[in-house]
Amino acid sequence: MLRSGPSLRTLRRAVGVVGAGALITLGGAPSAVADASPTGLVLGSIATIDGGKPGSTFDPSVTLGTKDTKALEKVWLTYTVTRGLDYADVPSNCTRWEIGSYDEMPAKFHLTCEFDQVMEPGAVYAPELTLKALDKALYDDLEVAVGTWDFGPDEAAHAPVRGTAPAAKLVEKPGSVLTGSGSVYAHAKCG
Repeated sequence: MLRSGPSLRTLRRAVGVVGAGALITLGGAPSAVADASPTGLVLGSIATIDGGKPGSTFDPSVTLGTKDTKALEKVWLTYTVTRGLDYADVPSNCTRWEIGSYDEMPAKFHLTCEFDQVMEPGAVYAPELTLKALDKALYDDLEVAVGTWDFGPDEAAHAPVRGTAPAAKLVEKPGSVLTGSGSVYAHAKCG
């Protein structure tokens, strides 16, 4: 469900298609952006991941930051994956929902994490979140969004489950450059 209000402008997305059989490939290329966030919040493009196999875990190499002159005190990050992928662990600062298939949409898992830590302007951060490929992984989708509000669940989501693993953090990546400039979409398929 699309949300309305001024905070919608702070939403930044990166989307990847994960292909699996023998290998998983997840890649990205930024698209043109017409709208800049009032907070300067930026989600970087998703780097290519090669060599993953069903049953393995991987880091989708998500980066984010703010290009504004002010630090951000808190951000929310969501990962939405289709049924061939899941989260290696669900941190205690995250909530996970299962969303059954409806209309033409496939079933998926949604994870929203609250990072209550300061993001300094110009710095690049990576979340400590790991995905795993299930045995049924095959051309699955990954969608990542970052914003300055709690996204909440999809209207078709089942009851939320709060994570029990140690809280995930945003880890600063010194010397890194943020490749995104606003809304970013990335696609890749396994050959």
